[in-house]
Amino acid sequence: MIVDINVQNFQQALIQASMSKTVVIYFHAQQIPECQTVGPVVERLIGADNGHIDLARVDVADPQLQSLAVQLGLQALPALVAFKDAQPVDILEGPQDEAALKAFLQPYQPNEAALLLEQAKQTLGLDPQAAYGLLQQARALEDSAAIRLSLAEAALSLNKLEETKQLLATIGMADQDSQYQHILARLELAEEAADSPELRELEQKLADAPDSLELKEELAVLYFQAGRQEEALQLLVEVLQQDLGFGEAKKRFLDMLTTMGADPVASRYRRKLYSMLY
Repeated sequence: MIVDINVQNFQQALIQASMSKTVVIYFHAQQIPECQTVGPVVERLIGADNGHIDLARVDVADPQLQSLAVQLGLQALPALVAFKDAQPVDILEGPQDEAALKAFLQPYQPNEAALLLEQAKQTLGLDPQAAYGLLQQARALEDSAAIRLSLAEAALSLNKLEETKQLLATIGMADQDSQYQHILARLELAEEAADSPELRELEQKLADAPDSLELKEELAVLYFQAGRQEEALQLLVEVLQQDLGFGEAKKRFLDMLTTMGADPVASRYRRKLYSMLY
């Protein structure tokens, strides 16, 4: 948001707004030529729809607002003051080029990883696969607990139970918040559902007939449905190594890989298939 500060909106647009986001105050005066150059650049860099920074313009020609510049000890115009929690946290005075303005604003702008995390959170409920991809990109840029937690949530939504468990294991006590507890509870329920009597019965049958390709294919389908993707793929690899044309093993294998998208496990098993085919 970009707003011109006056006596009427001072409390709401500056003091109250700074409690939830950074407010950058731009002090300017019409009679100073440099203000006419710097002002538009600042407005462009922040933008009217910035979710993290508000731009509050203060015309020091207004006698009612001059005291604010005095209180902050400003010595030159134009001037930028970063305001958080009703307190000034940084000041930049005098004419500045765009690089200096960007450097001043950078600490208060979200980095690329934070933007990807925010986008993924908005996407997760609608398209878990897309959110999962965004979070993998974010983690490559910044391996933070917040990103790993959201990645665990996306993995769980895609029934990647083992990966979810591995991600949760990386979260330290200090970051085991309500989101962590919610994911952990969902994972426990999913794991219970994954260990069904039907699945255990089929595992026993395969243990009794370990060379049965038919049982391996059937069990692979149940494993995949239960979120045990790598175990499912491994069983189908064993089937295909014995007989590339057996039943629907190849089609099921390809369908599983397609469902898993860019998952590293899928990439590894895709290479195994190519090595068998070519």
